[in-house]
Amino acid sequence: MSEKYLIGVDGSEQSQVALAWGLARATERGADVELLHVADDSFLSESVAFLSEAQQASEQMLAAEIEHARSIGFTGNVTGTAVVGHPISEVEEASRRADLLILGAHSGSRLAGSFFGTRAVKAAATAHCPVAVIPKTDVRPNAGVVVGIDGSDASKVAIAYAAEEASFRGVPLIAVYAWMPPLTPGLEYLWSEELVDSQRSAAEEAIAIGVAGLAERYPDLVIQREIVQAPPVAALVQAAEGAELLVVGSRGRGGLTRLLLGSVSHGVLQALPCPVIVTRA
Repeated sequence: MSEKYLIGVDGSEQSQVALAWGLARATERGADVELLHVADDSFLSESVAFLSEAQQASEQMLAAEIEHARSIGFTGNVTGTAVVGHPISEVEEASRRADLLILGAHSGSRLAGSFFGTRAVKAAATAHCPVAVIPKTDVRPNAGVVVGIDGSDASKVAIAYAAEEASFRGVPLIAVYAWMPPLTPGLEYLWSEELVDSQRSAAEEAIAIGVAGLAERYPDLVIQREIVQAPPVAALVQAAEGAELLVVGSRGRGGLTRLLLGSVSHGVLQALPCPVIVTRA
């Protein structure tokens, strides 16, 4: 059974960047595509006439996006859903029937129909499938797939996903472990060279455990290990500048977006150095 990609569309340049990325991926992997347009009813009158007009406008937008998908050469199976409702709720429900949710990288917007930007962060926290957020960026030559390693269950899922991505694309997997010494005011002098070395040894062990088994599963996969003394978000953003993809893990689903998505995933989605996929724990 083929995969199914759900792509959010609203006619903007940002959503068309995400649409092009999603269609290219669907072509490579033989996936089915469903386009989703949500007309935000937060500021609409509850009268039947207004809601009917909003639904009609949503359907017209969706038809235009399906036509655009065909015009740029996508020949696979593409369907569409047009709804009027709360964007995050509608996206969450639609994500139940998808293997990957793909969104554009808008800045926050309160315009009807736009559910990207800060809403993309909320979608990543509540979706039932992995979420890809796609900015308009350039890929550097020989770019790889970047993934963060921290030993958590969420990280393990992200590593497995990133390794499959890198293997499929024929690019290196760049495994990043970021660490920082405890910053205790007045006790900096206790951080001897030996203690720093021991922290680095622990980091090397953690990254070795994180990528264990990948060489056997993907014999041709090149794995680059990077141990960085920096805050995790900063380390991942720097490593992913111009990369093909950055994969991060979330702890699960829930309404407290920053807490349950995770501060690292949240921070990466605010920076978006390249296309980012947030995997589900």
